[in-house]
Amino acid sequence: MSEEILKKLAEAMYEGDSDLVETLTKEALDAGVAPGDIIEKGGVSALDRLGKDFSELVVFLPQLMLAGHAMNKLLQIVRPHLSEKEGASRGKIIIGTAKGDFHDIGKSLVATQLEVSGFEVIDIGTNVSTNEFIQKAEETGADIIAMSSLLTTSQYYMEDCIKRLNDEGKRGTYRVVVGGGPIRQNYAEKIGADGYARTAYGSVSLCKELMKKTPDTEFIAIDA
Repeated sequence: MSEEILKKLAEAMYEGDSDLVETLTKEALDAGVAPGDIIEKGGVSALDRLGKDFSELVVFLPQLMLAGHAMNKLLQIVRPHLSEKEGASRGKIIIGTAKGDFHDIGKSLVATQLEVSGFEVIDIGTNVSTNEFIQKAEETGADIIAMSSLLTTSQYYMEDCIKRLNDEGKRGTYRVVVGGGPIRQNYAEKIGADGYARTAYGSVSLCKELMKKTPDTEFIAIDA
């Protein structure tokens, strides 16, 4: 019974049907399905599948956004039933688009993917200065600073942020990841980032792997 509900829930999540997700999530709780299983098997598994299909151009941004809304609905219902251990996030991430760049869609897509995969995400918007990235990371106790850029002119601020962290003796506190249209693995590695992912789907795997590592010890690239 519980497996059948979870299967239906995962399919509704993939389709982005928020109303059906709400109904099935409540049914799953009433049937005694563990809240953690509802999130992982009913929600995250569908989002993983959707993210992979998005990277392969099987589905497109509107479907991903609908699923993101559906996942938020699921989490609203399930969170009050989670134990302290189950409710713990995978890590805290500050994300923003580098100074001089006002592009938002790619960054927001990555933020949504990370959030529905269990990370606590603080989106600080576009045109974000080095000072703002570091200050917000310090204020919130972030684990990861994620910087996006679609303009080559704003890439400088990615390098500047890492340099500032080094100069101020804070580099060992934060894992730094970079991405966006013009960003390539060799650039990310050259400026001293901890990691690079080519796609929003890949960014989830990247951040999961980086949370197992100490900052500034190993460069990880996800080409997916």
